Amino acid sequence: MHQKDHLLDLLTARATEGLSHDDSYELKQAIVQQDAFDVNELELAAAAVYLAYDARSGEHEPMPESLKERIRRTRMPSWGD
Repeated sequence: MHQKDHLLDLLTARATEGLSHDDSYELKQAIVQQDAFDVNELELAAAAVYLAYDARSGEHEPMPESLKERIRRTRMPSWGD
């Protein structure tokens, strides 16, 4: 599998279902090696798609706790203090 595709697969899994400890470590290593795109922007896009699909489908699954925590830690300049 192409390295960039594998990175995208890991990011998708992290955004949708969470990662095991080993996969999380592998993702951190892949992010260090891949600087072709902004990982944070991809995560925000994945969260937006997740929320849009959830609202449209009527299926409401709880957001993974790991994603909730990353959102809580993220400070967006447009959100103010």
